[in-house]
Amino acid sequence: MTNPTKVSCSFVTLLLSSMLSVTAHAAVTSNGGFESGLAGWTHSDQLGSEGSFGVQSGTVSPVTGTTVPVPPGGNTAAMTDAEGPGSHVLYQMFTITAPVAPTLLIFDLFVGNRAGTFNTPASLDFSTAALNQQARVDILAGGADPFSVSNTDVLLNAFQTLPGSTLVSGYTHYSVNITSVLNSHLNTPIMLRFAEVDNVFTFQLGVDNVDFQPVPEPSTAAGIASGLALIAYLRQRRARSS
Repeated sequence: MTNPTKVSCSFVTLLLSSMLSVTAHAAVTSNGGFESGLAGWTHSDQLGSEGSFGVQSGTVSPVTGTTVPVPPGGNTAAMTDAEGPGSHVLYQMFTITAPVAPTLLIFDLFVGNRAGTFNTPASLDFSTAALNQQARVDILAGGADPFSVSNTDVLLNAFQTLPGSTLVSGYTHYSVNITSVLNSHLNTPIMLRFAEVDNVFTFQLGVDNVDFQPVPEPSTAAGIASGLALIAYLRQRRARSS
């Protein structure tokens, strides 16, 4: 005889799968998982810098061989690494041509600051006398210098290391609502930038799983939560009856 509880669980699971498929994202970024190396991205280094953004795989950094966590998605990530000081940016240009529904910028970051603290002047210049040891993620105006941190160029700061931040982390997932920025800059090129600068000691910045995703509608989120609660209830009832 068919177990009605099992049938109910299967039905709810199928329903949840259908609801999730409705909210599945359509990528705006290209090669956000870096499985094709740095294809689709532009990377640049301040004149005189050591190192650059490179491809990371496994548990060692691309240049110094420092122990780092494995990429969280697929086999590869992008990562800065160098034997000496420098300033490095990785960016991608895109244009939104029609109003978007609520949208999140998502990304995973590894912060590997081997110095004793972060130093965060309003600059990505490593060559001055000021200590500069930081990483940041920004959306910039399309015509901006990719090393700019000017308020007129930075449309949104999505992440920045600050004094007191954790010096060495695992890959950490971030999501930032960028709907208003996208909708207020329609048909205008804008830039997604990852930046790292260090003139104190070695710093690795790892980047992976970059994408734009829609924010789930409240009704969808509520339905998913109800479905999960129902599955838990049915499983508990089955366990008590067995």
